[in-house]
Amino acid sequence: MKKENISSFKNEIEECFNNKDYDKALINSQKMKTKYPKNYYGYYAFIKSKTNDFNKYLKEDELKELKKDFSLALELDKNNNLDDFKTKFNEYLDDYTEVAGLNKIKKELVSTHLLKQLYNYEIAYINQNIDIINSYNLSGKKIVNGYDFIKGLFLVACLIFNLIFRNYFLILTVPFGIFGLITIYSFFNTNFIGNDVLKSEKDKVKKMIAKANKKINDLKNEVLKKNEAIKFLNEQKNSCILKIPESFYNSIKQDFLLDEKNEAESILDELLSNNISSFTYLVNEKTNLNIDDVLSQIKPVIIEKEDDLTNFINDKVNQKKSNNSKVILMKPIKKHDYVIVIMLLIVSVISIFALVKTFKEIKTLAFILGLITGLLSIFIYNIKTGKHMTFKDALLDNLLSAVFNATLTNDLIYLSFSSKLDFFEGFIKMPFIFTFILIGLVGIITALKYNNLIIKLRGK
Repeated sequence: MKKENISSFKNEIEECFNNKDYDKALINSQKMKTKYPKNYYGYYAFIKSKTNDFNKYLKEDELKELKKDFSLALELDKNNNLDDFKTKFNEYLDDYTEVAGLNKIKKELVSTHLLKQLYNYEIAYINQNIDIINSYNLSGKKIVNGYDFIKGLFLVACLIFNLIFRNYFLILTVPFGIFGLITIYSFFNTNFIGNDVLKSEKDKVKKMIAKANKKINDLKNEVLKKNEAIKFLNEQKNSCILKIPESFYNSIKQDFLLDEKNEAESILDELLSNNISSFTYLVNEKTNLNIDDVLSQIKPVIIEKEDDLTNFINDKVNQKKSNNSKVILMKPIKKHDYVIVIMLLIVSVISIFALVKTFKEIKTLAFILGLITGLLSIFIYNIKTGKHMTFKDALLDNLLSAVFNATLTNDLIYLSFSSKLDFFEGFIKMPFIFTFILIGLVGIITALKYNNLIIKLRGK
């Protein structure tokens, strides 16, 4: 059995150091600390092993224990053998302090990005309320909901066409035709008939809008300040990284893979999903913000949605029972949404090439008119009154509307000169064909409309 003494421990540990086998050196130095607690070398070797010769970043609690070993090593070193070691350890602590500074800057950046995003959402919310109030046409000057008027005309035209060429499609065209008439009436009532509003209400609304616009300007100024702060903090971050040894940064870079903007977005997603407990935890963990201050600022607008404009709108909604006047806080388009749009465009292109080869199987006139209707439907889709809480909601809503209008037109035209429409072809085959052909264009147009509405609401 190998004899263990101070000399054998030192020789074996030094051999480990020469081979950079720090794990084995750590085990042996731990044994030596236990067996010879009055000898400085065990503590010295343990520190050197634990830090991989001062090249490994340790957690704060580990460093705290290491400082105790360092003090013991210096205390037990009677011949000043550890002067160089002491210098290296102090340099290690300086590097560690730089990492702590980097973490502090990271938290500050996440905090600043989060506040900027909260301000932008508040701007969007207020702008949307102003937009909704303007839709009531209090001034009597602005024509609104033109796209919905065109949609109403289309549904009424389908009903009239179906009444001329009667068939079982009346089951669909009658209720949708009635809805179209209601939409047309709503358009005229909003723009020309029902705008006899009391002057006192106009003045009240004018004051509310002026107050809201002032709030928007204040928030925009705050966003500009945050942009400057982000620029300054990024410069500090880069400068701090340069001061940290590469070996240190390799140990901690995993913590910095998700950039601060994305971290702030993930925190905000929890708030917008009403996960207040998760939002609170992340704010406390990832930022240096006071959660009570944050909640007191955003609660009235983003959580409770309580302000003069919202209360006015809710009164109008209760009066008119209008589903089109819901206040919705839109989520921005993510990067993966653009990837989806590109994939949908590829699907459409492939589908068009496939259709060209089998076009003779399609009833040409009915198909072309249906396709034209679908294309027009995509372009006139009203993003404001449609579903637009998320891009995917708007995409599916626009696609469903386009495919329905295209299929209805195709089937009505076909039945006008044919006595029979095969169920599979009219209700399954044609909707699938229109879906695959139109889906790419739907993705592009919906993304443009969605982004345009966000830009308008956020006042960028």
